[in-house]
Amino acid sequence: MACYQGEKYLAIQVESLLAQDYPNLEFICVDDASTDATWDILEKYAKKDIRMNIHKNASNIGYRKTFEKGINWAKGELIALSDQDDYWLPSKISKLVNEIGDASLIYADSDLVDAEGNQTGKKMSDIKRQIAYDSPLMYTFGAWAPGHSMLFKRDLLAFALPTVEFVTHDYLIGFAATCARGITYIPEALVHYRQHENNTIGANLKKAPKSFQSKKERNDRIIARLNLLQTRCPAGENKKILHDFYLACRGTKLSDRFNRVRIVFTHRESMLAYKGKSTIGKFIYGFKLFFALY
Repeated sequence: MACYQGEKYLAIQVESLLAQDYPNLEFICVDDASTDATWDILEKYAKKDIRMNIHKNASNIGYRKTFEKGINWAKGELIALSDQDDYWLPSKISKLVNEIGDASLIYADSDLVDAEGNQTGKKMSDIKRQIAYDSPLMYTFGAWAPGHSMLFKRDLLAFALPTVEFVTHDYLIGFAATCARGITYIPEALVHYRQHENNTIGANLKKAPKSFQSKKERNDRIIARLNLLQTRCPAGENKKILHDFYLACRGTKLSDRFNRVRIVFTHRESMLAYKGKSTIGKFIYGFKLFFALY
């Protein structure tokens, strides 16, 4: 768990972690140089439960690198990520362990709750497409296997890390899983996913205005992400497809525009799986790439 200025909800989450019914757990909590009572709360629980391992960053390094530090300290063969402001059902870890099978990663649905912990009547699956992933091509146009509900095998760390600043840590872990033995999903809510004004990453219950970003800045970020995917994908057919698509998106020639349309149309079932589009919708989406990136 990465923590920062988390005093308001932290104790509730830590209590739910310690109440997990899975018998063999360690808890690694990294405080990213908070100035509130976060560290005091962690110290209190560490004194009460020997399974708690707490660390404090000397300076604020951001949630990505803080999660990375905690993940690297983990000793287990299975690793779960925790936000500081949620609440886990007691059976969360045991159910994920029982269902992961041969997959590299598993994630579950979540109940969305408000700042006070009251049920909103919505699940994550009501607003985000939740699917299994069996190909790295499925991460081309977005994906949703959120860190707060995932469990993964530690052998992914060899190519899921290090983190980078322009995508989230759980996005990289999910992509790494698609390059290995895939991601499975169970449609059962195992987390109360708290939505409040200070969420680092939330479920976007309300459409927030996007910060201004020029078309060039947007395209540069898309191309950087595609470069990351094609670089980290293991050698093979999928790597070649991602590499060719990256080049087609980076290029400015007419032939590049045709190439990106051709590639997406050829691999539309995988590349557009997360979009959930109809057959006609996939065709239209691919055609739109002739004029713009994404």
